[in-house]
Amino acid sequence: MSAPILAAHTLTAGYGTMDILHEVSLDVQAGEIVSIIGPNGAGKSTAFKTIVGFLRPRSGRVVFNGEDITGVRPDLVLRRGLAYVPQGRIVFPQMTVLENLEMGAYTVRDERQIAAALEAVYALFPILLERRYQRAGTMSGGEQQMVAIARALMVRPKLILLDEPSLGLSPKFVTLIFDKLVEMRRAGYTLMLVEQNAARALAIADRGYVLELGRNRFEGPGATLLADPDVKRLYLGG
Repeated sequence: MSAPILAAHTLTAGYGTMDILHEVSLDVQAGEIVSIIGPNGAGKSTAFKTIVGFLRPRSGRVVFNGEDITGVRPDLVLRRGLAYVPQGRIVFPQMTVLENLEMGAYTVRDERQIAAALEAVYALFPILLERRYQRAGTMSGGEQQMVAIARALMVRPKLILLDEPSLGLSPKFVTLIFDKLVEMRRAGYTLMLVEQNAARALAIADRGYVLELGRNRFEGPGATLLADPDVKRLYLGG
């Protein structure tokens, strides 16, 4: 097997003097969907914030695409091709969909590259082409989440981290977002997601991790974790 595109080695990190992560290790191979599940407070979002540079780990290291990016600033991490979609459907509400997408490409200077990225994003999310002149703040929650994901794709990232992409969405949009994640993988994107909707997340995952109390608890192929009696009993409500 080739070297992973992302390898987080034994990360210990937290806020103030309190550690949330305790020697957590995660990795992603190019072309995979990797899902991270676990109860509230397990450290899932903290792991993402540490990987992309919002938190500096007390110990451990993060290697992305062969480079050590431990503690590197988020804007510099993005320039290396690691995109991050935080939870909460964060859009610029007074801007149009097109302006939101263009903001995602603020690090790109080549107009042809931006035009190609827009074309690829509209192919994945046709509704955003239809709504490109609509203010993002007037859209539904599910549509705003599509804007947030599409904006992250404007730099054609090598890896995209998505924190709770289905959070707070209607059942129709939950299904749509998960379908789009699978479509993104088919289009060549590599994805890692943190998700409370554990069964859906594992169902689309090549591999998954279960975190508990800031530690690795289980890991393996998504289908294997989905069928594991302990994972079912403890995390899937079955």
